[in-house]
Amino acid sequence: MELIYQKSWFCSVKGIHSGELLAEASILGTDIEATGRLKADQTSFEIKDARWEVFRSPGGGCNGSHEAPGLQGATAYFNIGRELRREVGDDAGGLARDLLAECVRGIIQSETFLFQERGFATLKDYCDHWQKSQVDTCRYQSNLHRVTRRWDEYVDGLKHVLNLFNRSKNFSVYRLANGLIVHGGFSDSYHELGLLCNLDLAGRVKECSGKFLRAPDQVCFECALLPNSLKGLALTACTKKQLAEIVGGPQGCEHLVDLIEELRRIITYVLANIREERF
Repeated sequence: MELIYQKSWFCSVKGIHSGELLAEASILGTDIEATGRLKADQTSFEIKDARWEVFRSPGGGCNGSHEAPGLQGATAYFNIGRELRREVGDDAGGLARDLLAECVRGIIQSETFLFQERGFATLKDYCDHWQKSQVDTCRYQSNLHRVTRRWDEYVDGLKHVLNLFNRSKNFSVYRLANGLIVHGGFSDSYHELGLLCNLDLAGRVKECSGKFLRAPDQVCFECALLPNSLKGLALTACTKKQLAEIVGGPQGCEHLVDLIEELRRIITYVLANIREERF
């Protein structure tokens, strides 16, 4: 078994001067190194500055530093996808949009520790609002009648002040004589999970298992069985929407979708390089 590829994502959100947030998302991998950054108002989440840099990319074709002034005034929250597509489109092969979208997701996740700045008197009030606005968006939100621990109870004692949110995703690809082994890990301020996937050299899944180590409630841990449903699929031929239908949706987990979609992209890249005898 030979290690042939690695890739890591890291996202953090910090409170900085004058009531602003600084969200940064970075990628560091065998083939690439890049960073996206957003500054936003911590009360309204209005974007004040947006930029991204690619330091290293295949052939250097995506390298460079760029600003995204068209995002100034947009709200770093749900439904920002249209603004991101309009402003950065497929710049750097879509990497710019991915980096800035990860920054937005980080800001959304930091809201738990900014509930007062966001207009909620108590953390419980914020939790009640979230449960109403996000009903049926994942297994937790679809099974509130079974949940034994509310979100505000889960984060009680996890108070963040300067550093408001952290998330990392890491992937390692190993080559076997007749296939690939891929490990993917996901860890943030609230969740921790992992995947182990065995694929043939056509990208078809032989086995795929999941494990949750941290999550808000026991119902979330039930999602660990969902990656088994990928067995037999040609992962490189799947779309993100198809993967979301398998491991996401009302009875799934968006973090599993995130992890498996990135795994799909990596496998597509690795297999293309194997065919061209670069690995």
